[in-house]
Amino acid sequence: MAKKGLTIGKKAVPFRLDSTQGMKGLEDFKGKPLVIIFLRGTWCHNCQKQIPELNAFYEKFLEKGVNLIAIAGQKLMNIQDYVKANGIKFPILSDETREIIKAYEVFTPIKWDSFRIAIPSTYIIDENQVIRYSYIGENQGDRPSAKEILEVMDTLSIVEDNQTNALRDELPIFISNMKSTLQHVSDSAGYVTSSVGNNLHQIEGLKQTSLHNSEQLEAFVKDYQGKYEELHAFSQQLDMSSQEFANIQNLNQQMSHNIQTTRGLMDELIGMTLVVNEMSSVITKISKQTKILALNASIEAARAGEHGKGFAVVAKEVSKLAHETEESAGNITAQLQAIDDKISESFSSFITFEKTMDVASDRLTVNSSQISSISGGVKQIAIGTLQLGNELSQIKESQLQAQIDLSHIQQIEMTINQEVNEIVQDMNGHVEQLNVLDERSKRS
Repeated sequence: MAKKGLTIGKKAVPFRLDSTQGMKGLEDFKGKPLVIIFLRGTWCHNCQKQIPELNAFYEKFLEKGVNLIAIAGQKLMNIQDYVKANGIKFPILSDETREIIKAYEVFTPIKWDSFRIAIPSTYIIDENQVIRYSYIGENQGDRPSAKEILEVMDTLSIVEDNQTNALRDELPIFISNMKSTLQHVSDSAGYVTSSVGNNLHQIEGLKQTSLHNSEQLEAFVKDYQGKYEELHAFSQQLDMSSQEFANIQNLNQQMSHNIQTTRGLMDELIGMTLVVNEMSSVITKISKQTKILALNASIEAARAGEHGKGFAVVAKEVSKLAHETEESAGNITAQLQAIDDKISESFSSFITFEKTMDVASDRLTVNSSQISSISGGVKQIAIGTLQLGNELSQIKESQLQAQIDLSHIQQIEMTINQEVNEIVQDMNGHVEQLNVLDERSKRS
């Protein structure tokens, strides 16, 4: 191995260079092992063999927790062209001024190379950025393979030490975090348990309330159905009353018609009494004339003496008959007058009764219409009541379904409560195990 390069055990020289993946510095890789490959350039034939090989093993480096970079003393643009063309995954830094190459002492020309470029070299730096391994090539082809670099790292136990130290340092933090997490989970589980218990209590209350409401609703539906029957019967009674009113109105109309007919007959009767009255007047007149004739006959009989006695008797009888006829005519006239007065009185009563019947008929018509309207309204109310009863029945069914749903939810809540309790028990067991690990880590 060449005697050039930095001494093992020395701190790595800090740097910050532009790369194919942006600005990169030594501090960016602190905390993990780092492999630095110094290249002559992407134009170098041997470098063109080494770079693809490193790229093929790049995932292996990462799996071991090791970072890999390369540094070349050429322009970044030329490096990027090569990287894009060959799909290189690890970053290659551009040290165009070669200051970092000089700082790592891989810049001194040797007899076989007159160019002032980097000597093919490899450095392995641990997580504390201390140089643990260096390889400075004796010629252009003298460079360790990627596999050899990984084997060297295994012999140096850099990765193992790093993991062990990290585990030793991070274990108490991990245990503390896990305790805190488990405690938080336990508290959350306790809160969930409390909430589930409260939910179960509330669900039970809701079930009882729903059951009570369902019972009241059922009684209310029955009462509504009874009211509907009553309204329906009342509506039928109103229909019958309305029909009776219509019948009464028809009878009233018939009576009014009969009254009008009777009134006509009375008018005819009055006319007939007037004719009879006129005939009575004629009879009275004839009776008076007969009296005069009888008187004259008596006078003539007296003048005739013995020869006129028979005629005188006849004249006397005629006079008597005329007198009786006159009295009878007077009686007829008086009776006719009385009949006429009664007819007039009855006629007046019929007129008043007819008017009363007309008013009654009008009122019956109005009342019948109102009763029909009320009956129709009651029917609508009955129909609405029936519909409301149906809706209440649907609500009752919904209440029953709600009770079933509440029972299902209650069962789910109980299952959740049981599972949460089991989780809490598991968490407590994990906490105990973590306490044991914590004690062991403190002893070690």
